[in-house]
This record gives sequence, structure tokens and C-alpha cells, in this order.
Amino acid sequence: MASTFTYEDNARREDLLDVITNLDFKENQLMSGLKTSVAKDILHQWLTDTLKTVGFNNYVEAAEASYADRTDPARLLNYTQIVRVGFDVSDTERAVNQAGFNDRYAYETQKALKEWKQDAEFSLVRATIVCGADATARQMRGIKDWFVAHNITSTSGVTITETLLNDRLQDVWDDGTEVNAIYTDMYLKRKISAFTAGATKNVETTDRRLVNAVDVYEADAARMVKLFAHRYVTISGDVNHDLLGINEDMFRIAYLRKPFVRELAKVGDSTRGEVVGELTLECLHQDAGFLQTKMS
Repeated sequence: MASTFTYEDNARREDLLDVITNLDFKENQLMSGLKTSVAKDILHQWLTDTLKTVGFNNYVEAAEASYADRTDPARLLNYTQIVRVGFDVSDTERAVNQAGFNDRYAYETQKALKEWKQDAEFSLVRATIVCGADATARQMRGIKDWFVAHNITSTSGVTITETLLNDRLQDVWDDGTEVNAIYTDMYLKRKISAFTAGATKNVETTDRRLVNAVDVYEADAARMVKLFAHRYVTISGDVNHDLLGINEDMFRIAYLRKPFVRELAKVGDSTRGEVVGELTLECLHQDAGFLQTKMS
């Protein structure tokens, strides 16, 4: 009788694990952390104002009221951006026996929802404002772009130090609020993790927040600053590294249409669908943060 070897046996069933592994990163700290509001038009607007200059305030009896230093509210705006992720699954693909899922269409739906959130997060961080036209898509102003003319420092090649970080935190404090979240790339986050002054002055060194990844940084001009390593603050092609600090209470995600799934008209022998949503970013005050760019 001739010997039979496994590598020649075509009768064996395949050993295909019923699991699909997706190693792509998922970055959505802003989507998950910021409060939300409602937009009612594609041009979303809100008001900001300032108090009068502080000073000695004393009047003689029966004097007329003074109306000096009164200001009118200023109007800020942003455009809503349509974010869409489509998918198309042949009806044959849905009928055959699949590994890892029961229905390819349902699987692609869940995948598209995650991709939608990723694309929205990318725009919330990096988009520059475009009002849109017949052949031009509207685009929101992302969080970095809000600081293009406010509290931005561009110092090419400067190394991050604790003094520099605290100077930026004080810039925001001087404007009347405090930073409570910092977003940066992993390179600068590790640099900040090496800082010790904030730990020894304000927090017990046994605190878990001061392990290798500093989740909370405490400074004189900002208390309990959450620190996030974010993949989109600095990306390939950027010059060196950027550091973004904000007061998260001053930013909100405004939805004109919250993301939803819809099945599209059937074309041929396949089922088409998409995830669509429309949103923008509210910056309640342009001095509620800082952007330090081009650090090494």
C-alpha cells in the first residue's frame, strides 16, 4: 500500500480561523471627549464677548452712570462638512459561506461606521475652512486651524522643555482660561513624560498618572491637564512636531446630521450602502488654547 502524506491530501477540510483581525489604529479622542451641540444650518454661527477692563470702580454720590468700555458680541462661524463612507457587496458574496462573519453586508456596515468616525476625527483636527460651491465640497475649520491667528507659536527646531510648555499654558491663563487637555504625537508625549517638576511639586510620585505615560500633567497655570498621544496632530509631511493645548469645555462638535447608515438604490446584482453624517466644530472662544509648531 502506498503511503499517503498530508501535503498531498485534497480531501482535508481547510483550517480557517473564524476571526478577522483588523490592526488599523482607531483614533477618536476628540469625537469621544468633546461635548456635542446641534447645528441648524450649513453655516453654523455663535457669539463671543469680553468683559470690560478691570480697574478701580468708585463713584461719588448722585453721579451719572458711565458707559465706557462696553463691547458688542462678536460672531464666530464654521461650515458643516458632509462625511460619507460607501460600501458595495455583491449578492453572491452575501450568499456564500463566509469565514469571520455571517453577512458580509453587516460586516462592511460596522467597518464603515468605524471609518466614518476616523475620517471625522481627522477633519476635526486638521481641516481648513472651505465655504463650498456647486463643485467644491464644504469643509469645517478644524481645531488646529482655529489657532492660526490666536496663540500660535512657530519656532522651527526648538526642543520641547518644561519651561516652554509652562509658558504656553500661561499664555492661555493670561487670556482668562486654562488648558485642560494637550494633544500631541507620541514623540512629544514621551518627552513630556520625562518632566518631573510638575510631579514633585503638585502630585505624589506614586500616582499612577506619573507612570511612563503621563496621563495628567499639573502646572502652575493649568491644573490637571489631560495628555493624549494623537496620530493626527502631526502626520507624515509635517515639519517637525506640533503641540496642541485646549480648554475642552470651549469646544463642541455640532451635528447637522448625526451619522447614520442607509441602503442605496440597487444597481445590478449587489447591495450598496453608506454611512453619512454632517458636522462641524464649535470654538466658543479663540483664545481657549494654543498651538506650538515645528518642534524637534
